Amino acid sequence: MNRNSRILLVGGGGYLGSVITPMLLEQGYEVIAFDKYYFGEEVLASVADHPRLKIVKGDVRTLDPSLLEEVGAVLHMAALSNDPACELDPAWTLEVNRDASIRLARLSRERGVERFLYSSSCSVYGAGGDTFLTEDSPLNPVSLYAQAKLDAEKEIFQLTSESFHPVALRKATLFGVSPRMRFDLAINTMTLHAITRGQITIMGGGRQWRPFLHVRDAANAYIACLKAPTDLISGRYFNVITSNLRIAELADLVSQRTGNTEVRCLPEDADKRDYRVSAALFEKTLGFRPGFSIEEGINEVSGALRGGQFPHLESSRYYTLRRLQEVLNTPAVDGGERVRRDFLPLALPLLGKAEEDEVLDTLRSGWITTGPKTARFEAMCQEYLECKHAIAVSSCTASLQLALAAANVGQGDEVITTPISWPATSSVVIHQGAMPVFVDVEPDTLNIDASKIEAAITPRTKAILPVHMAGQPCDLDRIRAIAQRHGLVVIEDAAHAMGAEYHGQKIGSISEATAFSFYPIKNMTTIEGGLLATNDDELAERARVLGNQGISRDAWKRYSADGNLHWQLLAPGFKMNMTDVQASLGLHQLPRLDEFIRIREQYVKLYTEAFADLPGIKPLAQRTGVRHAQHLFIVLVQLDRLSITRDQFMLALKAENIGTGTHFISMHLQPYYREAFGMRPEDFPVAARASERLVSLPLFPKMTVSDVQDVIKAVRKIVTSYARKTKAVGQEVREPVAVLS
Repeated sequence: MNRNSRILLVGGGGYLGSVITPMLLEQGYEVIAFDKYYFGEEVLASVADHPRLKIVKGDVRTLDPSLLEEVGAVLHMAALSNDPACELDPAWTLEVNRDASIRLARLSRERGVERFLYSSSCSVYGAGGDTFLTEDSPLNPVSLYAQAKLDAEKEIFQLTSESFHPVALRKATLFGVSPRMRFDLAINTMTLHAITRGQITIMGGGRQWRPFLHVRDAANAYIACLKAPTDLISGRYFNVITSNLRIAELADLVSQRTGNTEVRCLPEDADKRDYRVSAALFEKTLGFRPGFSIEEGINEVSGALRGGQFPHLESSRYYTLRRLQEVLNTPAVDGGERVRRDFLPLALPLLGKAEEDEVLDTLRSGWITTGPKTARFEAMCQEYLECKHAIAVSSCTASLQLALAAANVGQGDEVITTPISWPATSSVVIHQGAMPVFVDVEPDTLNIDASKIEAAITPRTKAILPVHMAGQPCDLDRIRAIAQRHGLVVIEDAAHAMGAEYHGQKIGSISEATAFSFYPIKNMTTIEGGLLATNDDELAERARVLGNQGISRDAWKRYSADGNLHWQLLAPGFKMNMTDVQASLGLHQLPRLDEFIRIREQYVKLYTEAFADLPGIKPLAQRTGVRHAQHLFIVLVQLDRLSITRDQFMLALKAENIGTGTHFISMHLQPYYREAFGMRPEDFPVAARASERLVSLPLFPKMTVSDVQDVIKAVRKIVTSYARKTKAVGQEVREPVAVLS
């Protein structure tokens, strides 16, 4: 077939699309019927096997441009239809009705499509009263649906050229029987209520004018545009209607045609549309006249209802608003609409111009490795943490290893720590030649369970290495008391806890050593980087030497006016220094840290309140007497309450465009510890159980309240959708099962 005979029908599964598809096939066209098919593909069952029909399921927002190859005309009818449905999610409406329409028109022009028939609406006229509105009348859209249609029209018509001919049909409210039947359109609804309820209800007194058009006449209008000379239609818009009626007049007409059904009038009406429209221009230009009267449409719908053509009238398939609400409530992984249009990651840093300017200043200064800015940053951290020494290093991992090395933890020693942490916590112990000895965690905080530490102490124990999980301080009073009784050093892993406090004291000022992380997604960042805080002069001096190759002087001073002529190697050391480029960020991040934490606290409060009544997830507990740094917001998925696993929960959130994390799968479940140390899941049952359930939700200062609300909406949708149903006595209950790839 030639190109002019190939049609891309976007919205082929809709109320109008399912009517026009068979008509186009009868006219000899080849049809690609593209749609999301929210109402099922069976709406095209009568022609599904037709050799010139190709049914394609997809989203108009991401329509594959290859579908436009060798297409002569695009009939664009896909939209979120009617005003209430469009108010469900305004962003969704604008994406589909406006943005996707404009994108499709641009792609059509680029791919050589000649005709672009756009489905617009008489609602762009808004409230016009008794005056007959023509194509030249002022436009006054009073709903998001109408505004989106008008915005799309304007952009599409700007694409008009000698080879691309868009036309918009501003259709009246449709009526009549369709394979994708709707009972949320005025005539169809009144007829349904007359037949099934014996009563017709009208709002606002019924004096509002409305134009109406039979669905088959609408289809014929598009076919007329396909056949018309392009010079008659190119770049033009036309009103297409059968007739205008006041709502009260329509109700009386339906009443007469259905056995004098009672008409009930209510005073209020939220619908502000009131307009009567002239279709004279379309008739004059193309000679088009509708073939179905309103009376014939009422009789048609009434006959179909009385004949049982539409079973299960309570089904959402007949009501756009209800069906689209179901789509919004259905997890995206199961075919529903995503909560977010763009992906929200688990975390992002918040950097500004001050950081940028400082980095540029550093680059221009020539001191790009460890230098004066690192020294300034250390002094700022020392003051903020209220500690004697703050040593800036390349990472938190480096800080932990330096602390262990400076504390003389080595071959044959044991270090008690938690299995729920980043691998570095225990890996540095092994790199020092020592043995990590895990102690199980508290089930509600995931912090190390201090009540179990003493039982793990042996004559070889040298240190306790607690982790302040998610930014919440551990039970340091108890841990330090145990350490003092047994002569042990306490090295805190505070990778999550910069800015946290324990009983009024800053984390970093309490124990022998504390390690912090400035990784990009931490509460503050130096790109990479870490810090070792201590009040121990000897430990600090040893850590500084070991962190700088084990030599006697800072390398950068060799090139300064007061630098040393040479250095001495005092011990085999590490290359763990922070650079001035990294410190440049820290100089401006640290003063903002408390504000960052305040924002995190605000978002945690929103999460906590929103999930308080949600039985499928449980946020970690927050202890009193501490300042939580709120680095992570971790929830425990209640597997006994949901019909999906934790990983399926995360995949479902990913499908909603919500990023998540797992902090952390217990070390004793990892292959290395299983194989090298023979560890079993039952060795640390609390950590093992938590590892199957924990999920971190997005939390970072760069988020907005709207972002937080998106996360809440997505989590509630998923938990509600996959909640295990309570089983009644003697009754089998089927549970929803996620369709996950």
